[in-house]
Amino acid sequence: MTATSAASPRLRHWYNQQTAEVLALVRRHGRPRLLEVGVGTVTETLWLALNGAQVTAIDAFQHCVDAARERLAIVERALGRPLDCRIERQPLLDYVDGEGFDILWLEQVIHHMEPRADSFAKLAELVRPGGYVAVSEANALNPLLQAQLLRGRGLQFELQVDTPDGRLIYGNERILTLGALTRAFRAVGVEPVAGRYFRAFPAHPLFDRLFGLERLLARRWLAPLCTHYNYVGRKRA
Repeated sequence: MTATSAASPRLRHWYNQQTAEVLALVRRHGRPRLLEVGVGTVTETLWLALNGAQVTAIDAFQHCVDAARERLAIVERALGRPLDCRIERQPLLDYVDGEGFDILWLEQVIHHMEPRADSFAKLAELVRPGGYVAVSEANALNPLLQAQLLRGRGLQFELQVDTPDGRLIYGNERILTLGALTRAFRAVGVEPVAGRYFRAFPAHPLFDRLFGLERLLARRWLAPLCTHYNYVGRKRA
């Protein structure tokens, strides 16, 4: 579920790397309550539910929720059973949960969250004491990635989008370094457990022949060459 048969072995490897830490947390904790913020294509949502997580996935946009629910229905029909997975249209800052989640999972979502300080505080509120936050994000230390984003969005770092709940402030690819992300979570009571850089080249098949080199580049001291990182933090008990 974290990769498609059409993808090259290189891309399958890197797609699987995106969920490596969160999947390990799910398997370690049996049937954890997991909140995914931003459903995207719902691929990771379904994969985590298939591996035993009790998943709640939220997104501020109805079209994303509708597409995610359709894919969930397709998978459930193929399995012949329901998955423990709820998908809700709900902006992060409005979401309320009385219990606290064991795991929060955010894949390529942090750079869209605004206002940023309020969003980090809300994430910390939603995870239980001793629970985990797992993040996979684009690496702001990579100069080529920053140049590509600058060409695409210029200096407009925020967008305002109309939703049924009113006007939503939406981050426009405002990516963070792993260090900045770690500091932001630490400020709201989430301490770092792990951080890892990975992937260096675009998805084009031309780069498949450089897979061996790309794996060697996935080192913390070569962070500016990597396009992605994963972070795991744990909320103070």
